[in-house]
Amino acid sequence: MMKMGRPFKGLFLQKTGAPFFFSFVTYTPQTKEQMIACGDLAEGEEFLSQVVCDFLLFVSEGILGRALTTDFPIAYDDVIVVSSRQRGNGVQHEYLIQIIDRSWTHEGQTLLLGDLALVLSHPLWDGAMLRRD
Repeated sequence: MMKMGRPFKGLFLQKTGAPFFFSFVTYTPQTKEQMIACGDLAEGEEFLSQVVCDFLLFVSEGILGRALTTDFPIAYDDVIVVSSRQRGNGVQHEYLIQIIDRSWTHEGQTLLLGDLALVLSHPLWDGAMLRRD
């Protein structure tokens, strides 16, 4: 469990009442159309969800202190954005994120989600970081 400063400013993660579901707040990302219009993405190029990437980086590096490598037990294709809503004036969005349960074939995912649940359930977890006593 990593105690962090604030390298992921503006990101917040809370568990929900359902296993494998999380409430994730991040800055409102560009849509595929916006990325194409500004030249960040070519027409026909694969679009990767910035929300899923932010979620994976925040969970791996920001919360658990682990590198997001090919060995990380949760991959891009394991994460689903179920729904979203704008917060405030649109600078941030809140997302309902689901992690596909692959624990029956991937013990590492079970262990990682257990570690994540411990952090998110800790009384000093404020949604963005684990505060010091």
